Amino acid sequence: MNTQLKTPIKRIVPEVPLKNLETLWLQVGGTLCNLECTHCFISCGPKNDTIPMMTLLQVEERLGESKTLGVKDYYITGGEVFINPEIFKILAAILRYGPLDVLTNGTQITAEKAQQLRKIQDASDHPLRFRVSMENFEESANDAIRGKGAYGKAVTGIGNLAKAGFSPILTITRSWEEEKDEEMKLQFIEFLRAHRVPHPQIKILPGFMLGQLAENERAYNDDERVTQACFENFDITQLQCATSRMATGQGVYVCPILVDNPKARMGNNIEETLRPFPLAHPACYTCRVTGMTCKSST
Repeated sequence: MNTQLKTPIKRIVPEVPLKNLETLWLQVGGTLCNLECTHCFISCGPKNDTIPMMTLLQVEERLGESKTLGVKDYYITGGEVFINPEIFKILAAILRYGPLDVLTNGTQITAEKAQQLRKIQDASDHPLRFRVSMENFEESANDAIRGKGAYGKAVTGIGNLAKAGFSPILTITRSWEEEKDEEMKLQFIEFLRAHRVPHPQIKILPGFMLGQLAENERAYNDDERVTQACFENFDITQLQCATSRMATGQGVYVCPILVDNPKARMGNNIEETLRPFPLAHPACYTCRVTGMTCKSST
């Protein structure tokens, strides 16, 4: 009888090279948020200060690096960015370097803040854009995920941005079958038109089985990992992590999705992260199979 144990086959993890650094993300809101969404992949909330908000000084340090490295555009996210007490100074600072997309839940944007944002935009040669996250054009369905009152506040924020001359992009995490995307897009566009958004745009994101979604629905299965076969007919440098990095208040990470994963922290500053990254995390599988990018372009 053969009692020898078979040696397990070691999985070869593909590495994505850094082709060039085009985009810098900054997690200026940290993990603090006024909402507690049931699908949040990093479990942001009012009491989650795991990742601190970035200070204006920290942002300026990363901006100085980014100029040297040839970064072309910028994105900020959180948590909720408008909780940061230095947010308006941060926006103005980034806009001195290039185009800026702001990811927000929209609930903090009053009419006064929208006018302040208009002034910041008018003083800059670079465009300032907003991505407002919601879940549904129906209040009950939206608030079942984002919490009571979130719908009304987000709608008000969208309206305030529109009145100030902005055209916020609506970002939704898919909660329906993918075949219904076009139908849902049309309904969300009508929703934006009804709230006088001048150029309605929609971005649909897949769910990442991390954070709250992993707790409330399911975690990734063992077979949900990228392999070398995933890139036989796919250019690995099409992945977002081949052209971007994510700065936070506690170091620089490979991407916005993995900011609470210690293995995704690549260095203290951007210079230390200019190397390939192993795609060992199951979230990398979602990016590969869906073609997802966190950027505003779809």
